[in-house]
Amino acid sequence: MPIQSATYSITRRAFAGGLSALFLARPAFAATPIDEQGFVSIGGIDQWIAIQGADINNPVIVYLHGGPGEAQSPFLKDFEPWLKDFTVVNWDQRGAGKTYEKNGTSMPDFNLDRLVEDAVLVSEYALKKLGKQKLILVGQSAGSMLGLLVAKRRPDLFYTCVGTAQMVSVKASVEWQEEMTHAKPTHDAAEAKALHAWGLESPPDQPYIKRMVEFTGSPGHPNPAGATWQAGYNFEASKVGKEMAAFDAMTDAADLPVPYILIQGREDRLTPAVLAKKYFEKVRSNGKVYVAIDGGHFACFTHAGQFVAALRKAVTPLIHAT
Repeated sequence: MPIQSATYSITRRAFAGGLSALFLARPAFAATPIDEQGFVSIGGIDQWIAIQGADINNPVIVYLHGGPGEAQSPFLKDFEPWLKDFTVVNWDQRGAGKTYEKNGTSMPDFNLDRLVEDAVLVSEYALKKLGKQKLILVGQSAGSMLGLLVAKRRPDLFYTCVGTAQMVSVKASVEWQEEMTHAKPTHDAAEAKALHAWGLESPPDQPYIKRMVEFTGSPGHPNPAGATWQAGYNFEASKVGKEMAAFDAMTDAADLPVPYILIQGREDRLTPAVLAKKYFEKVRSNGKVYVAIDGGHFACFTHAGQFVAALRKAVTPLIHAT
């Protein structure tokens, strides 16, 4: 049963005022938590996966990290607000995080199509491991672009495809940043660096940025674990970054065979809400919901309460209809 198109907004005040009362009540039963981390053979190599949640009976999220290369294994605490309502499968993608630590650069045939197929295999593993019929696919930033491709390839695996910090088009994002900063378009490395730095300065993103900098260390005083993580980030980006930069959701994912949910931070300077909303309005999907929440590019972490509330409200009808 498809959901109809809907748009709504969540603010801190509305969330605190009892939005959770809108959720469908569930019968009480003994919870069975799960917290497993390790390597699984995916696509011919060992890839790192974590499965965490307060109750394995909850709906399951497969989370696709951004970057490309921004593996979440060092930042699992950021998902703790998600774990009461969802079981979360985190995956350090090929070439990133602990998967990079395990395999190094020995990864032949590493391209965007390989990454899409890996995501499918991770999803199939999660379904079998947890005994579920379908999953919720959540992608953040570059992971949201990956999610669109994964949902198109295997719609049978997912209740819905959820984008947050939705990556629509790198070119369009740069043009928006130039307009916002009144930058003279030079289209060179210096401009790209300056615009990216401006994008990261969005005030609500600073708690997340601070945690990341504390982990990686400064250029003069790098944290060894952070330096390895950064090497993986750079490696994955070097393999799939150009393909992702050429992607345009307006044309490359204009049709989605699953319901689409967009939960977007209002102050996102890297993947701006105005572009994400334009994509939402254009995409043809099996029902869609748009939710604006407080925060920036990392709103799903810095304003996790609002994100989880919006997600649960949107996905509950889909799960109950199956």
